[in-house]
Amino acid sequence: MVDLLLLFLPFFTLVLLGWSATRGGLLPLAGIGAINTFVLYFALPPLVFRLAASGALAQPGLSGLLLAYGLAGLVVVGLACLWARARGLAQRDIGLVALVTVFPNSGFLGLPLLTGLLGNQAAGPVVATMLVDVLGLSSLCLALANAHGVQHALQGAARNPMLWALALGLVASFTGLHLPHALDEVLRLLAQAATPAALFTLGAVLARTGMQASARSATQGGGQGAQAPLWWPTLLKLAVHPALVWGVATGLKAAGWVLPWPGLLALCLAAALPSAGNVLMLAEREGADTGLVARIILWTTVGSLGSLLLWSATLGVRPVLAH
Repeated sequence: MVDLLLLFLPFFTLVLLGWSATRGGLLPLAGIGAINTFVLYFALPPLVFRLAASGALAQPGLSGLLLAYGLAGLVVVGLACLWARARGLAQRDIGLVALVTVFPNSGFLGLPLLTGLLGNQAAGPVVATMLVDVLGLSSLCLALANAHGVQHALQGAARNPMLWALALGLVASFTGLHLPHALDEVLRLLAQAATPAALFTLGAVLARTGMQASARSATQGGGQGAQAPLWWPTLLKLAVHPALVWGVATGLKAAGWVLPWPGLLALCLAAALPSAGNVLMLAEREGADTGLVARIILWTTVGSLGSLLLWSATLGVRPVLAH
C-alpha cells in the first residue's frame, strides 16, 4: 500500500498544484483554456499516436475486455438514471448525470497514471476504452438527454483529436509506417509533456469548475438537483463501476472468453477513475444542471485517490516503476 501511495502521490500532487495555482489567482481563469488546448490538441494526441503505432492495441483478448467494460458501463448508466429519476430530475439532467457517472477521466488522468502503475501494457486497454466511452456510452447518455444526442455525440467524436490520433496510430502500426526521425522526435517531445501538463490542467479545470459552481449557486440558488446527496453517484463511479467490470469479466471468462489478467487490471482501474471534466462542457451545451454535474466531477476526483489505492491493493497490483 505504501508503494502504491508513493506512486500515486506525484500524479495527484500535480493535480493539486494546478488547483492551487488557480484558486490562489496565480493562474488566471482566462489562461486555463489555452493550457487545455495545448494538452488536448498538441500533447495527448502524440502520446496516443505513439502508443497505438507501437502496437499497444494489438493485444490478445482485447475484444473480450471491451465487451466486459461496455456491458458494465450499461449497468452503471441504468443505475445512475434510476438515482436521478428518483430525485425528480428533468430528462436532460438524467442523461447528463448518467454520462458523468459512467465516463472516466481516461485521457487527462488515467492514461499517464495507469501506464505509470502497470507499464505500457496498460496503454492499449485504456486507450481502447475511449472508443467505448466516446462512441458508445456517450452517445447513449446524450440520446437519453436529447433526441438529437446521438448526432451531437458523433459530431463531437469526429472533432476529438485523440480519436484521430488513435486511428492514425493504428494505421501506422498495421502498415509498418516509420516517421522521419525529426518528426518522430517532435512527437516524442510533445508526448513527454502530456503527463505533467494534463494533470496540472486537470487541477486548474477542477478549481475553475468549483469556483463557477459556487458562484452560480450563490446567485441562482443552485440547480434543480444541486443540493441532492452525492454519495450514490460518487460510490457508483468509484466502487460499483470497477466492481461491475470485474464481475462481468469473470462471467465472460467462465463462458470461455480469453481475458488477459494485465488488461483486466487496467480496465478495472480505468473504471475506478473519477468522472471526466469534459462532461461539464456537454452539460452546458445541452442546457442541463451544470452545478450538479460539476459537484459529481469534484467529489469523484476528491475520492479517487482512496478508491484507486483500495482497488489496486485489492487486486494485488504491484507498481512496475520505482519512484
